[in-house]
Amino acid sequence: MLAELGLVGVKAGVYCTAALSANLLMLQMAQGGARFKSGERPPEDMKLALNPGGRNGQKQSFGLEKAGGDDAKVKAKTEAAARATRNHQNALENVPLALIVGWATILATKGASEWQAIFFILATVSRCLHSIAYARSLQPHRALAWLGAWVGVIGMLGTALSGEVYNFQ
Repeated sequence: MLAELGLVGVKAGVYCTAALSANLLMLQMAQGGARFKSGERPPEDMKLALNPGGRNGQKQSFGLEKAGGDDAKVKAKTEAAARATRNHQNALENVPLALIVGWATILATKGASEWQAIFFILATVSRCLHSIAYARSLQPHRALAWLGAWVGVIGMLGTALSGEVYNFQ
């Protein structure tokens, strides 16, 4: 219906917002799971069913107490938790800007710009790919996804500033 009204940008914005929100949720869940495995959650979280091994499972101490077991396994769990945390923080630093620019450009173009929609989709897909590449330690994939996301954000700004704003007249 929105595309029929010439609001392709609004339709893309709705889908992109949903995808980026889902991306943040998945990153938050991955971070929580990794922090459980490494013992970096608050001590009261041992009572949660999500704790590996249940109430008698992994001791939770904000990561202040070294977990028992093989040092290589402990190090791997700690590194996985750090990677998940940084991946989530990276998304929290970049996704809000993409959403703000995306919706500001939709307002500037009255939702009728196909270029705005293309750039919003590019930024969204690239951010999701960046999250996957970060989680799996993939380079240069992560750098290329980062670049794609910025091309999308700058493209949206360019769309708003390069004549699409005439829709307000």
